[in-house]
Amino acid sequence: MTLSIPYYCKSVDWDQFIADYPPPPHFHTTVGRLSADAMHALQEKRFLDRVADAWNVPFYQRHWKTVGLEKGDVTRLEHIDRIPTFTSDDLKGALQSAPPFGDHYQFGRPDFGKVPLKIQTSGGTTGMPRPTLFDPIAWEVQAVQMARAFYEQGALPGDIVQITYTNSLANSAWNAFTALFNWMGCVPVTTGTGIVTPSARKLEYAKEWGVNWWFARGEYLGRLAQVAEEMKFDLHQLKTRFLHSYLGPDIEGHFRAKLEAAWGCPIYDNYGTHEIGLIAFEGRERKGKHINEDTVYVQIVDTETGAPLPYGQRGNLVATSLHRSVPPIIRYDLRDLMIMTDREESESGIISRKLSTFLGRADEMVKLRGMNVYPLACQNAVTKDDRTTGDYICVAYYVGEGLGRREEMTVRVERKSGEVDSAALEADMRAALFKDLGVKVDVEIVDPGTLAEHTRHGKEKVRRLLDLRK
Repeated sequence: MTLSIPYYCKSVDWDQFIADYPPPPHFHTTVGRLSADAMHALQEKRFLDRVADAWNVPFYQRHWKTVGLEKGDVTRLEHIDRIPTFTSDDLKGALQSAPPFGDHYQFGRPDFGKVPLKIQTSGGTTGMPRPTLFDPIAWEVQAVQMARAFYEQGALPGDIVQITYTNSLANSAWNAFTALFNWMGCVPVTTGTGIVTPSARKLEYAKEWGVNWWFARGEYLGRLAQVAEEMKFDLHQLKTRFLHSYLGPDIEGHFRAKLEAAWGCPIYDNYGTHEIGLIAFEGRERKGKHINEDTVYVQIVDTETGAPLPYGQRGNLVATSLHRSVPPIIRYDLRDLMIMTDREESESGIISRKLSTFLGRADEMVKLRGMNVYPLACQNAVTKDDRTTGDYICVAYYVGEGLGRREEMTVRVERKSGEVDSAALEADMRAALFKDLGVKVDVEIVDPGTLAEHTRHGKEKVRRLLDLRK
């Protein structure tokens, strides 16, 4: 028997792939400039293809039939609201139904080896991580999504780029690497997080090798700036043209302004997820984030009712992947709070809907005296105060018993040094947080470095909630 190997290079018609999902620079003259009607037609075709895929998947068969959905009920993009949303909790249920990879695929473990597959994970902070399989289409489209952002933000072939995420089971670093290596002609430097390569060494590499721009989370760019200050290393001597980052809920731009002053170059904010990829990216004018509309259909829904909201209103982001069949991702409620605006043309010519600054996580809400409080909403008050390191964590807990039990929250904030007056900073933080949150919270000032154990500062994803209510 002759062994059949699914060679990656032959697994996809790459010319057709490029036509379907144009990478830069073609994106800016093709899909990136489609009219509203043409984009709708493209989205509708891909959406209906994904719905057809999903009817062959046990997870969707089970999930959709609970609301009485039948084949033939969804024949247009406008019928998308007939489909129930699902969350990461439902994906955990799919994994339990058919471990270890779940029943949300059109195939099972015996079919591995028929097509190139890669396992990446999301979650796993309190148990086994949630595995997701990527076939070549899912993998390369995510890379193209990122390449479009890199090009729009100023990347050029030949640029040397430092990636400060680790190439691990999480796929952010892999997506950046694949985008740079396969679709941009850039030179990636995969130094990883500070655990893999010390921050001081990263700065030395940047100087010695002439790094042109960085792929890094906002908090880590701040950490690098602190290390540079301790080393008496001038960040402005580097050849950094821009920073590709993820700034979180930087509503008033204080965090961005501090990072740009420290680095001496512009920083671009972006938004993406493990399963779907880079959903949206800032353009050159940095006025909202362009949605990769040919690869993802985005809705904003009410956090309580799930009803779709009009442009300009804040709600949960619900995403439908238009390219993934391994696995299909249809109406995934990411529980990220965002605002979407209608299509408009950017300075570079991209025409798309846009997303706002990231506004927090709906599933991290704390109910304080009738007010919904999101831990990430504290970022604005903390980062704009020069007496803090910018690191903080919100501790949610119960006070009282029985019918008198209520939720409370303390915000622990790191002061920049022991010379900072804790009492004065605490008083000012209380006032600033009350202004932003609309409700009083307790504040505790702690010394620098104290919160790293809880926030995981310097790692790939920073935590802002320590939930003691569970």
